[in-house]
Amino acid sequence: MTVLVGVRCTDGVVIGCDSIATSSMGQFPLIHLPFDGKIKVFAGDVIVACTGAIGYSQRLHEHIEAAIKGGVFTNFAARECTANISKRFISDLIGSMAPTGGPNGLGIGALMAANLKDGPMLVEFGTSDFQPELKTEKLFFVSMGSGQVLADPFLAFVSKVLWKSKMPTVEEAKLGVYWVLDHTVKLAPGKVGPPIRLATLRMTDGKWTAAEQDTQEFAQYVEELENHIGKFIRASVEEAAVNPPPAVPPGPAQ
Repeated sequence: MTVLVGVRCTDGVVIGCDSIATSSMGQFPLIHLPFDGKIKVFAGDVIVACTGAIGYSQRLHEHIEAAIKGGVFTNFAARECTANISKRFISDLIGSMAPTGGPNGLGIGALMAANLKDGPMLVEFGTSDFQPELKTEKLFFVSMGSGQVLADPFLAFVSKVLWKSKMPTVEEAKLGVYWVLDHTVKLAPGKVGPPIRLATLRMTDGKWTAAEQDTQEFAQYVEELENHIGKFIRASVEEAAVNPPPAVPPGPAQ
């Protein structure tokens, strides 16, 4: 079980995830185990985070590495690059007789951040068909996985409150993404779990660089932020003036 969150920023991309894998017997989950392979950085400037079967994500990672070596990320624009990766992966599944039309689609979805010929991008590969969707200025954030039902509404709230419904900077997005993941991990019924991991794609020393981020400070920021909201509500109630109800006018004389 998984929750992924991605945000396209004015100066890069932020992607985050939880760190729990579920061992299952068919459709029946058995145990949850720590797993640090949901998000991975390739070649120093590509981030991939997956939801779904671990075996499928391992195969996707192989195709990402092959595409990097083949110049797909350096020679292609976003549409060409993402279509190339989708085609490679789906062809691999079909060639190995993997089921591709079940109730859960392909059984894998992914978020990817990379700098291509037309600039940095965030793409969602859908869980139903693994077709790419590029995130733009109006649709700049996304969540995926079993935790999406909790993450999506809170992500919309964070976008409205913290980012004013506009594409944030990487620094602004990191706190928001962590807050969404923290909210989801704490409330999800055993399906996702800590630690929260974040990776960013941003310009560093004149070069686009992808790297994982230390999240310890964000746990403190979220705690302080939630405490501040609670204090604001209590103060507002305590300080509100109590206005007596208007007097009832006398009725007509009998």
